[in-house]
Amino acid sequence: MAEAIIPRNVHFEFDETLPAWWHSGNPAITSYFDALSFTFPEGERFFIDSVRYYADRITDPKLKADVAAFTAQEAIHSREHMVYNRNMAHTGVRVDMIENHVKWFVTQLRKLPPRAQLAITCALEHFTALFAEATLSKLNPFANAHPFYRDLWHWHAMEEEEHKAVAFDVFRAVTPGIRFYFYRCTAMAIMTLDFTLMSTVLPMVLLAQRGELFNMRAWAGSFWFHWIAPGVWPRTLWGVAKYFAPGFHPAKRKVAPEVLKWREFYRQTVKRSPAMAGSIFEGAGGAT
Repeated sequence: MAEAIIPRNVHFEFDETLPAWWHSGNPAITSYFDALSFTFPEGERFFIDSVRYYADRITDPKLKADVAAFTAQEAIHSREHMVYNRNMAHTGVRVDMIENHVKWFVTQLRKLPPRAQLAITCALEHFTALFAEATLSKLNPFANAHPFYRDLWHWHAMEEEEHKAVAFDVFRAVTPGIRFYFYRCTAMAIMTLDFTLMSTVLPMVLLAQRGELFNMRAWAGSFWFHWIAPGVWPRTLWGVAKYFAPGFHPAKRKVAPEVLKWREFYRQTVKRSPAMAGSIFEGAGGAT
């Protein structure tokens, strides 16, 4: 039986005492993850709406429950990343400008047919699941991050890994036959290009606003981090390639033992404190 999806009402207390270069003291690595955070509030709302559009067509009780839990998790992610993004203002980021650009882009996606929007959601959910698996694996890409941000990204990663199949299952249920494969592969091809472009340009914008665009030492460190060690990007692109297999399903992906340990840690944590706050991973070293 598939594991239950559990919304966790987590609140992180952001303030201006948190370091600007919170990952490895490196502006480029930090700005990469900060840029991802800017895409989440509008992106998560887009995911919710694309899935809920088809909610009345879902007859399976388990999938209905998963859609409800997926919606709750994504709404909490959106809320916390909105606060995260606002807190970047003190590091020189023009928050309103970045948010408006992201909102404009998502507005264009909302003009597409509902089925195309859901296909896009499936593709981007696969991207987030791949990053989530890497985050929770032995690669440990947040080993040199400030504990506050490490905790936030671990929490987000765990829930993305947990609900990684929901949009896919909804799409499969409402799109029969060869159209399902055609839509999901087309969406993934386009979103791979889009995601790669976004994850290059938006960090550059943040670095420019922070006066660090020409920090070559930071760029070199970022290249090493993303492509060599821990090297999340090569593994992510390999995971994207597997999405094009006709029999692909997110739940069929082999999950590393470390990810299973995080699942268990979360279930124990939720039982102890359903409304967690602040740093929620203190003492969880055994999960990594």
